[in-house]
Amino acid sequence: MTVDLLVAGGGMAGMAAAARAIELGLEVVVAEKGDEVGGSAALSAGIVWTAPDVETARRVAPEGDPALLQALVEGFDAAIERMRDAGVVVSERWSGQMGFGVAHHVDLSSLLEHYRAPMAGAWSTRTTVAELRVDGDGAVCGALLDGPDGPIEVAARAVLLATGGFQGDAELVGRLVGWGAERMPVRSNPGSVGDGLRLGRAAGAALSASLDRFYGHLIPDRLGRFEAADYLPLTQYHSAHSVLVNVHGRRFTEESRGDETSNQAVLREPEGRAVLICDERVRREHAVGPPYPHGQVVDRFAAAADAGGRLVHAGSIAELVARVGEWGVDAVALAATLEEAAGALREPPFHALAVAPCITFTFGGLRVDADGRVLGPDGVWIRNLYAAGADAGGLQGPGYVGGLALGLVFGPRVAEAVHASR
Repeated sequence: MTVDLLVAGGGMAGMAAAARAIELGLEVVVAEKGDEVGGSAALSAGIVWTAPDVETARRVAPEGDPALLQALVEGFDAAIERMRDAGVVVSERWSGQMGFGVAHHVDLSSLLEHYRAPMAGAWSTRTTVAELRVDGDGAVCGALLDGPDGPIEVAARAVLLATGGFQGDAELVGRLVGWGAERMPVRSNPGSVGDGLRLGRAAGAALSASLDRFYGHLIPDRLGRFEAADYLPLTQYHSAHSVLVNVHGRRFTEESRGDETSNQAVLREPEGRAVLICDERVRREHAVGPPYPHGQVVDRFAAAADAGGRLVHAGSIAELVARVGEWGVDAVALAATLEEAAGALREPPFHALAVAPCITFTFGGLRVDADGRVLGPDGVWIRNLYAAGADAGGLQGPGYVGGLALGLVFGPRVAEAVHASR
């Protein structure tokens, strides 16, 4: 079998790339290891967003590659219009996503169906890319697939790695993210275990910057369960309006930078856990309700208690301190900390939830340029090899400027680069 583009991974980046490639007249094969295409995107709330401009993107993600950030921001509107042109239901834009971004809600089921429709026979589930084929000049020229019916050799003019990152592999996460990160619960597709990273490295790819950075949110610690249905209800988006303390009873992060940033900070704290504290106004206005204009209304504290989280409600700060102290938190230091934060804790009752970090996807991965070309240690393109989505690293850190948008912008961009190279 010979194709123009072989895509490893049927998540958002892989399907968006394949769909655009087919529009351009390219022959495509998608190899998806799971039982269905969609990857982690199929588990998300369908919010497609990014920074409103390049300056904001660079401020939020100062570790990000400037060329990648520019390509993301400048390609965002075109990605939204592509979906609308395909008949996918896309909401009007709103501002303030993650405190600074612009966003749209997308009907993901119809988007994935739009991607599937022209691809009959072009994608296979329960199929992995086992090994890349590299010619004598170091260019990737195809791959060996491992499918339900055995091995398949595919010759390809280009290969796209879009397997979703490495957050599902505890050993890789512990080694690359560090700080006991292998213990974090995974808040995404568990099949994203670094397949693209290993394939790229075997072909000579370099690793990107920000390998120790990741996207995720604070969730209750020591949960009795954490399944796909729990991902949104148990996410403590409102921590940006709360006080976070470590086991020593001290604040350690600037909470207003966002829950996704505090999530990374908690990992580095003693025992990798913290306590989220707020008053009744914050609970009422931020912990209860939809995280997005199109989200479900839920009491996140009640959901945390139902899932086995450690939660206390107290009529006074003194009572709250005493009860949180029973969790092993330094009560004397905590009392002093909350006295300093009195302005944020005015309306009783007061609430405290023990929280821990989780991981949705990694910010580090293979080093790429703005067209998704995978680069070696010398910065030179490993010919015919591309990466997109969470397999492509170096765009974000420490702040977060997009998830679904990465696949919707860079997947088609890769397809266009492959088409231009014919």
